[in-house]
Amino acid sequence: MPPTKPPTAPADQLQWLVDRAAISDLLVDFARALDDKDWQGYAADYTEDGVLAIGPGITHTGRDGMAEFVAASLGRYAGTHHLSTNHAITVDGDSATTRSYLVAAHVLDADDPYRHADGAGWYRCELRRTADGWRFTHVTLEIRYLSGEPLIH
Repeated sequence: MPPTKPPTAPADQLQWLVDRAAISDLLVDFARALDDKDWQGYAADYTEDGVLAIGPGITHTGRDGMAEFVAASLGRYAGTHHLSTNHAITVDGDSATTRSYLVAAHVLDADDPYRHADGAGWYRCELRRTADGWRFTHVTLEIRYLSGEPLIH
């Protein structure tokens, strides 16, 4: 996804910057919520009909049950550390798409931080402007590599 050029009219430029900042903040909150085990906060980042797709075969649809779905997967780790970077953001009115890099560490044993399962790849997201701000309508994780011990799903 190549970067989009900002509009030329000052009011449109301001809206473009505000939208991009809000979407980048949402991507950062997405990672923060996972690492803080704030499952309800994570679910709140989605629209009511939002979809999470992790590689082939692991999918959840709808904000309802999203917190429990993610907690069942990531809650079993002693801790996680998600880095979300290189936010490529395209805004088109009240919808947007993003592509961001992900590096994530999953600590298997609180007493032994050398035991971890790691992964990296890209998040490809679709978003919609709502009354509560920008929210994810579809998040796809494309895993590019895994290292350490196997991930538990």
